[in-house]
Amino acid sequence: MKQPYYLTVGGRLRRRRRSLVLERADPDAPEDAPPKRLPIPIEQVDALYALGEVDLNSKLVGLLARHGVLLHFFDYYGNYTATLYPRAGQLSGRLHVLQAAHYLRPKRRLCLARAFARAALFNMRRVLRYYRRRLPEDARRRLDEACRLLGDQRDRLAHASDVDEVFGLEGAARNAYYRAWNALPGIGEGPFAFTRRSRRPPRDPLNALISFGNTLCYAAVLQKIYHTALDPTIAYLHEPGDRRFSLALDLSEIFKPLLVDRTIFSLIRTGRLTEKHFEPHEDGVYLNETGRRRFVEHWDRRLRQTLFLEESGRRVRYDELLLLACHELIRHLNDPEAHPFTGFRLKG
Repeated sequence: MKQPYYLTVGGRLRRRRRSLVLERADPDAPEDAPPKRLPIPIEQVDALYALGEVDLNSKLVGLLARHGVLLHFFDYYGNYTATLYPRAGQLSGRLHVLQAAHYLRPKRRLCLARAFARAALFNMRRVLRYYRRRLPEDARRRLDEACRLLGDQRDRLAHASDVDEVFGLEGAARNAYYRAWNALPGIGEGPFAFTRRSRRPPRDPLNALISFGNTLCYAAVLQKIYHTALDPTIAYLHEPGDRRFSLALDLSEIFKPLLVDRTIFSLIRTGRLTEKHFEPHEDGVYLNETGRRRFVEHWDRRLRQTLFLEESGRRVRYDELLLLACHELIRHLNDPEAHPFTGFRLKG
């Protein structure tokens, strides 16, 4: 089964004998010593995440394109910068027209925007309720209040008159959700306490974790969109814009609570990430190389975890859920009445 590869160290990514190899100098070896070579079998690669400084050439680009492998680039501080996106492997002019038609028709766009926001709020509430049972009474009350607010905002979505109002309700609910994190073990006190959401740049370690995790989720969703005929630039909750794949932002909203946030909670609770895994830069705070490696290791394990889907009667991996969400959207676009889009909602 194909899988993502995370390149947490820098080097030269090359084509070698119809496959891949990452070459990097050994700092402890003599200057004239050959570089270390890490072979990467191209047949097993689903996507590449360049978290270190990577050099490449046109021969490599051609190899990745032939195998449909996306290469996602991140800068030294873990900020997503770009994706090397091969020529679309699946094309459907009919689906492209349907996507555009749903965007251009206000009622249909509003319907989808509500669905994305409603699924996101449902999963936020589910995550808080999951951790509630492990907490003392005072912390439970704080989570109960946050869950009540999330439920109220979900109910208000049905009466939202336009996409801007939907976006505002979702944003207010997410702020309440983040504030509730302070009731969770290891977050409310010390370096990981939540004060406010800051993005560019993240002002503290917790915001650095949220931003880095969200970029990984965005790239993972984009990877799945590529394997469908969906146009990643046409979105419904987020406004389509230049130089970004807005549909990946829409779909990411559903999965960030389940994938990103639970990864953060686990890393903090177990002590796998501490203050020493962050470093200041200009006006922000970012994960250092060791911190990014630890986050990615846990992130990859979470994507490989499975859960039972009653609808299909089988166990699926979390990363497969991302692709299933794309297919659910395609079914909705083809027949909104027969296949209303609801987005994945964690049960239990």
